[in-house]
Amino acid sequence: MPQAYAKTRISPSDLTFGWGGCRRCFWIRYAHGVSHQGPFPGIVTSLSAKQEAYYKDKHSHDFSPTLPSGTVHSTGKMLESTPIIVDGQATPFTLGGKYDFLLQYDTGNYGIIDTKVVSKGDKAEFYWPQLAAYDYILANPKQGESRTCETLGLLVWEIRNVAPGAADEYHVGFNAAYEPVEVNPTKFASFIAEVVTVLMGPMPDAAEKCANCGYFNQRSQLGH
Repeated sequence: MPQAYAKTRISPSDLTFGWGGCRRCFWIRYAHGVSHQGPFPGIVTSLSAKQEAYYKDKHSHDFSPTLPSGTVHSTGKMLESTPIIVDGQATPFTLGGKYDFLLQYDTGNYGIIDTKVVSKGDKAEFYWPQLAAYDYILANPKQGESRTCETLGLLVWEIRNVAPGAADEYHVGFNAAYEPVEVNPTKFASFIAEVVTVLMGPMPDAAEKCANCGYFNQRSQLGH
């Protein structure tokens, strides 16, 4: 176990793409602050800004008629949790990240929606750790009052078509679908306890098909 960690605030998205990819790379990122930063498509940032602007004043039923009645409370706000408790002991780690949409329902409860530009269908289980982490943060905030999440879900945009407009303008059409994600704090408590226990232990083995670990192993064999 490292004497000090380079990073102690666990990003919700890392629980999907990092922990779910290679635990050795995940461990190194938090223990030593070393990670592979691949290119982040600028179009994602642009689309996210457009989505926030369009939906910020909408009713919850504009996302999906299956949701309870409510409105958008806020968008794109950074949150952080209190220290994560494992076996009754506070650890050095917290959860922290920026949600896309926080809905406030007429019941007084809340809902988190994360937007994705991907193909539709069966994404709920893959993104569950990320959404469940936001639920945990709302229930255990570093600042402010605890809030109860009634729903978690994905707003999935899938490109449908492209059509020419006037002059050099083009119009891109999207299909939109809401995918509910399981709300299960007990399940997430067990999940995050496993994550933190691994972080506080020795460096784990690499995932069998980790491209990063495979690349560095092969490169090190070539010497300098």
